Amino acid sequence: MPRKQLFLIGVTALGFTAIVSGSDQLPADCETARDQAKSEYGALRHYFDTFNLCMTRADGEIDQCQTALNDQQTALGDFIFAQRVASDVCGRVGERPDLN
Repeated sequence: MPRKQLFLIGVTALGFTAIVSGSDQLPADCETARDQAKSEYGALRHYFDTFNLCMTRADGEIDQCQTALNDQQTALGDFIFAQRVASDVCGRVGERPDLN
C-alpha cells in the first residue's frame, strides 16, 4: 500500500478517535445539558458586557478591543454548541431544551 494511502488511513482513524472521545464528554441527561447551556449563556453575557465596556472606553476603536471581541465570539460559539447539545439530548427523551 502506498505511503500516501497509509497516511490518509491514519489521519482518518485519528479523526474518528477524536470524535468518539469528544462525544463521551457530552451530557447524557436533559437537565445536565440545560445546566451546561445556562452556564455558557452566563459566560456569553459576561463577555458581551466586557466587550461593550471596552468599546465605550475606547470611543469605538475596535482595534483596542480585539481580545474582548475574540472572547465574545468564542463564548457565543460555545453557547450555540451547548444549546444544540441540549436540544438534541432533551429531544431524545421528549423534553423541551428551554433554559428557563
